[in-house]
Amino acid sequence: KSEPETFIMPVFGEITFDYAMDRLVYSKTLDEWRTHRGIDISSSMGTPVKAVADGVVTQIKHDPRFGITIVIEHKSGLKTVYCNLANDSMVVPNQKVRQGEVISSIGDTALFEIAEPAHLHFEVWKDDVLFDPKDYLSPAK
Repeated sequence: KSEPETFIMPVFGEITFDYAMDRLVYSKTLDEWRTHRGIDISSSMGTPVKAVADGVVTQIKHDPRFGITIVIEHKSGLKTVYCNLANDSMVVPNQKVRQGEVISSIGDTALFEIAEPAHLHFEVWKDDVLFDPKDYLSPAK
């Protein structure tokens, strides 16, 4: 089988909250133990968020829990989800984006993660199944 394309980091920063669908992790904001569908990468407010690979913007939504969210579809059934963004005005649905293109910046719109430091909540889906984003991200060079 062909290896997945390598994604670049959407933002440079430390992973402060790990992917956890197979175990429960503590949410400071909600004061409860829960699963976590992606990774949180800490970075300052306003840091540019980049598309991890070439793709097409399929959704821009204001999620009541995860804030301003942009979804990009890539080849091979892959989809990346960027949450807790500052704005939704840099890209539009059906827009083609290139790897490394800035699509938004880090905000504080995710009510479910508001007690955490400024960060990007990032998810990777393949054929509508969640995967650990770290399996796809190449380490920062």
